[in-house]
Amino acid sequence: MKLGYSLPGTLLVFLLFCFAYVSAQEQPPGVLQKDSAAMKQDGRHPLSFHGNLDFYYKHILHGTQAATTSFTSANKRFELGMLSVQLAYEAKKSGIVLDLGFGPRARDFAYTDKGAMAAIKQAYVYYDLIKGLRITAGTWATHIGYELLDPALNAHYSMSYLFSTGPFSNTGLKAAYTSGNHHMMVGISNPTDYRSVPENLFNRKTLIARYSYEKPGAITMALNYSGGRQPDSANLQQLDGVLTLPLGSKLSLGWNGSVVFRKKPKVPSTESAVRSWNNWWGQALYLKADLSNQLQLALREEYFEDKKGLSAIPLLGSVWATTATMAFRFGDMTILPEIRWDQFSHPYGDGESANAPGSQWQALMAITYQF
Repeated sequence: MKLGYSLPGTLLVFLLFCFAYVSAQEQPPGVLQKDSAAMKQDGRHPLSFHGNLDFYYKHILHGTQAATTSFTSANKRFELGMLSVQLAYEAKKSGIVLDLGFGPRARDFAYTDKGAMAAIKQAYVYYDLIKGLRITAGTWATHIGYELLDPALNAHYSMSYLFSTGPFSNTGLKAAYTSGNHHMMVGISNPTDYRSVPENLFNRKTLIARYSYEKPGAITMALNYSGGRQPDSANLQQLDGVLTLPLGSKLSLGWNGSVVFRKKPKVPSTESAVRSWNNWWGQALYLKADLSNQLQLALREEYFEDKKGLSAIPLLGSVWATTATMAFRFGDMTILPEIRWDQFSHPYGDGESANAPGSQWQALMAITYQF
């Protein structure tokens, strides 16, 4: 019998039980109210609320009419992206976060859920055991990658292939430790993107980990890992790196590289056959220039390769994607005109014939509002 990831999971569950028990013994009734009063005296409110809304229009100017990456599938029509609202309650050593999304972007993000569950982007509780050590339980957005789900937090509106091929979220337990500029995280979760694994699917756990060095105003580096058996019983192992570097007060450079190794599941009729690892991978460069407080220019250059067609975007080849975006800021509102060129090594979309378009040009206009 394989132990899999049962030992780390047992340790994390035991740790969570211990601190919950100690907390219950040490904190008398009404401690949350006292913590809230203390925070108000410090000028902080324990309950916070914020969110954002986005809206876009996309026009494919040339090439395949198929959608290439996540969340911008609508063509030649106006489309709501997502209304996002986040509630957070913070006590002295604990807190809770509820992050909800409504609209096509939120629905595509929670593609394994149905009904009201599909509106949950994040829902988790946390507790600070000691200074610098936090335990989190629930569901949260992935630590993998450079880009974020909420478009108001990105320099580009359309998403990269790296983001679109996942993962999107994790549901489980994690422990994060911070010491100075060093940050470490380790956790165990359901298979990536599954809040609840259906009974008829293969159910094993995924290990996640992250190390980052973050110095304000200087270089930021992160190394991320995610690995485990998926509901289709395939074994996925992902390594991901992120780098951001300020090149002055107005210019910054970012990089994201990721590789995913996948081993095919056993087939009953070929148990003795050797199973091989296959992979897809990619990397992207991000250049941002703040020309003023109201105007930003951003360029993303990405290369993504999936020759076996194993990822969520079965290219059966590779793609170069260039995205140029301007951001006009008017207070809390931002207008994002964007142009994008994707050049495929293998015909993509519109069938697999030799005459299928090998590239796509698209123009997009988006509006985001933060509150």
